[in-house]
Amino acid sequence: MKGTVAIIGSHPRTRSEFDFERTDCDVWLFNEAMSGKKNEWAKRADAVFQIHDEIIWRNPSNRNDEGHCKWLKEQKDIKVYMQDKYKDVPMSVRYPLDEITERFSISYFTSSVAYALALACYLGYKRLELYGVEMETNTEYQYQRDGVALWLGLARGLGMEIDAHISMFDQPLYGYEGEVTIPYETFERRVTELQPLLDDLTAQYKAAFFELQKAFDLFHGDGSQAVEQKLFATASRQRDIAQQLGEISGRMQENKKYRDKADTMKEAAGDFLFSRQEFESAASTTKTAADKSKLEFVSLGTQLDMIHRNVKVAAKGSRKRDQLMEAYMQQTHIYLQSANRTAVYIGASKENYEHLAWLDKHVRAAGGEKSEAVLLERIREDAKV
Repeated sequence: MKGTVAIIGSHPRTRSEFDFERTDCDVWLFNEAMSGKKNEWAKRADAVFQIHDEIIWRNPSNRNDEGHCKWLKEQKDIKVYMQDKYKDVPMSVRYPLDEITERFSISYFTSSVAYALALACYLGYKRLELYGVEMETNTEYQYQRDGVALWLGLARGLGMEIDAHISMFDQPLYGYEGEVTIPYETFERRVTELQPLLDDLTAQYKAAFFELQKAFDLFHGDGSQAVEQKLFATASRQRDIAQQLGEISGRMQENKKYRDKADTMKEAAGDFLFSRQEFESAASTTKTAADKSKLEFVSLGTQLDMIHRNVKVAAKGSRKRDQLMEAYMQQTHIYLQSANRTAVYIGASKENYEHLAWLDKHVRAAGGEKSEAVLLERIREDAKV
């Protein structure tokens, strides 16, 4: 046992900040991190936590790694903390739940990370490093975050040095940093951030367009399976770029809209203020538009598939094949436009929801009269509905 333990979750935002070449610390990972084929980021581990019920880790249809149970039974190098010691898992170690609960008089374990933090406290590590653990705001993790916070607090109270490479504590200071409106600079910053992405994707789309045209020309004269698969792959790439470009465009449009509207308000009144309803309404409207556009997109895809089938059976060099190919290319462009348009709505909706999340977080932190004023405004808005 070394003096430092690095506990590494799977979130890509911060897990990459750990250097797996290090030898000065013990490395603890979770679940399928060392067995899953998709987890090439996990280079080594001294221990893995598999605290789930036996029926879960023995499941041959494990959605993360079908070979996980086989790995548990066959590997003989990495300690695996589990609910019990299992004869067919040679490296399994019973997690000392009773001992930890008795020592600290705490029985609050809301996630595998909480179990790992508690064990680090129990074993007496001097330094604890945490990576790849974000516990973001979806329903699955909301209640888990408190457990992580509690055991990190206990570790600090025990005198352990903490180096947490996580963003879950990046919250505004209550009463000091809270705001009731999004700063003007936010919209300008987002436009600046998104512009290079927009430019790059636009260039990619133009380049992919020419590749798609060449694939169509080749398929026109040669309907072999290899040529057909090449056309499918090229069209799929074009669609993916169209969707990425659409989402960035939608996000960009929303920020430009708010920036320009703020400019107008500042010119007229010297300042600007967007109510929460501004973003909530825009998010709802664009989401509804996205849902409607998705239906059109699916329908166009069905039509495109029918045309493709007709082209395949049309005689090469025939006038009918020429006409079908022309319709095929036109329908493909309409399909790509629909993919792009749908993604624009999706991007716009996402951007508004992110602005809403920022606003809600900072309003809660504003405290006092500022926070109360916004809450009262929300009540009045709801009453109008």
